[in-house]
Amino acid sequence: MNAQRGNHSLVRALMALYLGLWAAPTLALDSETKSRIVETRNCKGCRLQGENLAGLDLRSVLFEQADMKNMRLAGRDLSHANFKGANLSGADLSGANLSEADFSEANLVGAKLRGANLRGAILVDAVLSKADLRDADLKGAQLNGTKLTEARLSGARLREANFFATDFTGTDLKGQVLMGVDLASSILKGADLTGVNLSRANLESVDLRGANLSMALLLEANLNNAQMDGARLHRANLSHASLMGTRCDRADFSQANLQKVNALGASFIGADLRGARLLDADLMQAKFRNARLEGVMLKGASVCESDLPPLVKAQGSCAEAVFITDVDDL
Repeated sequence: MNAQRGNHSLVRALMALYLGLWAAPTLALDSETKSRIVETRNCKGCRLQGENLAGLDLRSVLFEQADMKNMRLAGRDLSHANFKGANLSGADLSGANLSEADFSEANLVGAKLRGANLRGAILVDAVLSKADLRDADLKGAQLNGTKLTEARLSGARLREANFFATDFTGTDLKGQVLMGVDLASSILKGADLTGVNLSRANLESVDLRGANLSMALLLEANLNNAQMDGARLHRANLSHASLMGTRCDRADFSQANLQKVNALGASFIGADLRGARLLDADLMQAKFRNARLEGVMLKGASVCESDLPPLVKAQGSCAEAVFITDVDDL
């Protein structure tokens, strides 16, 4: 009996020790590191993984090249801090104030940034693959060259942000308002852009292969030299957009509004244009081999040197230009 009681006591003691270790708080910050943060505001190259920064003023601190993997910084004020080249993978920055912070070349893979204030933040060449940016405020943020593959961006405020050469491969951007945004040379391959508003956006040389742009607004958008092979643009509105030299092979433009588009030299090989409106469009030198053209509307379209089938081509016009060579001709 005494032996059993002894065993029970030992088990309870071991359980208490285990639970105590499991619930133990993060180790206190060593005095040298704390001094660097509090007095010099310089923690460049610090190894902070697992450290507790509670109670410290972290505004404008230099954390360049610091190891901050999986750190818990939710709700903290880190405005104007410098995280250039830092490792913040898996870090929890939910609801944090990161306005005008510098995350250039930082590793933010899988970081939690939901509801964070990233206004004016610099994220140039940062890696935010699979990061959670839902409801984050990115107004005026610099994201040139940023990797946002498979990032979660629903509810995020992206207007006035800069996205030149940004990688959005496989990213969900449904319903976003990106009017006038500069996305030139960006990668949106396989991205979900259903219902997105990209009116007057600069999408020159963008990779939209396999992207879903169904019901998207692309009014007056610049899509010159873009790659749109296999993209879905069912019922999208591209009125007055420019698609000069754009590749749209096997893309779905069914019931899309392409009125007055400039598609000079564009390629629609194997594309689905059933019921599409191409009224007054410039289709000179455009390629339509094997395209589905049932119900397409081409009234007023310029079809010179295009390879449209004769019966379809007859809907458009190919009036030769009249050149004025003498003032008497006026």
